[in-house]
Amino acid sequence: MTVSLSEPGHVLGGAQSARLRPQDLERTQWAESSPSAAQRRRAGLRDGCSRRVDHLRLSVISACEMRCVYCRPHGHRPDEHIHLSDERRLEFVRFLHERFGLSQVRITGGEPLQYAELARFVSAVRAALGDVSVALTTNGRLLAKRAAELRVAGLDRLNVSLDSLEPDRYRQVTGGVLGEALAGLWAAVRAGFPPPKINTVVLRGLNDHEICNMARWALTGGLEIRFLEAMPIGPAAAFNRRRFVSAAETRELLAEEFDLVALPETEGATARRYRARGSGSVGVIGLIAPISQPFCDGCRRMRLTAEGRLYPCLLDSRCVDMSTAWGEGGFCPVTAERLVTDAVAGKQAQGPQPQTAAMVALGG
Repeated sequence: MTVSLSEPGHVLGGAQSARLRPQDLERTQWAESSPSAAQRRRAGLRDGCSRRVDHLRLSVISACEMRCVYCRPHGHRPDEHIHLSDERRLEFVRFLHERFGLSQVRITGGEPLQYAELARFVSAVRAALGDVSVALTTNGRLLAKRAAELRVAGLDRLNVSLDSLEPDRYRQVTGGVLGEALAGLWAAVRAGFPPPKINTVVLRGLNDHEICNMARWALTGGLEIRFLEAMPIGPAAAFNRRRFVSAAETRELLAEEFDLVALPETEGATARRYRARGSGSVGVIGLIAPISQPFCDGCRRMRLTAEGRLYPCLLDSRCVDMSTAWGEGGFCPVTAERLVTDAVAGKQAQGPQPQTAAMVALGG
């Protein structure tokens, strides 16, 4: 399975030998013994708890120019060397789609908009996998410059992180400039994207006083806002425990100003969504509670880092190195299938939480 993002005639892995290599034989045997595409997709990828896994969070870069206190504390520098090429990422995504019925790819970072080849990669994914939903999570800083090209490339929708509407507070929490994030958000709307969903991590003593104001702003602008619990992950774990605000507390604050009616839950959703009415506005507010109200029983996700590590669970440090699926003869689907199935088979009913990797490296 050779897929190229380069000029016509480029072959991933260099010149091919005429001699049949072990990888070639394995690929032939895999193709001959594998069930039909329809059968494979129906069976899907199942973890050790029989949950279907068909969503991939795909990090294209581990670098990020911002320093969000709940994600990448000052002084922490992730490994910014990218081991997987876009050709290999595309091969892997296509393999997951053809073998297991992958239905959604969410592109993450670091900050994915810092990746220069992002639009080209999105276009390649869209061309190869027309029926797969392709989304992206961003801090929005570079979105004003890149929204139009991403929409043309075939990106379906966006989530934008926005942790404060107060410029000084925003800089304190993220190290960024609020005006840049807001400009990017509205540029995305003008480019033709559906209204982006807003992600706000609630932190005690930093932005918890803004909850109702941010909800009011989002509803007025026709945006769905989701308030997230801070997660005790990596170098920011101790900080996030000290600043933790539960989703229940956030809901109580919202209920002081809004009438909240729970909406039906959808399979695999992370947010508990509410129809909100108040302050002259009507819209949807979501609460994401991975700590106080885990949604592990419906989790359909796995994560591939920019370096090629596959994490079946965000709250578990165990991972596999998918780069070993490529050998001298290129991509080996037999090796890839073994690595993926073995990894997700070990996924527990609930994340054990000893995650030592930084959130910035895991793609959120």
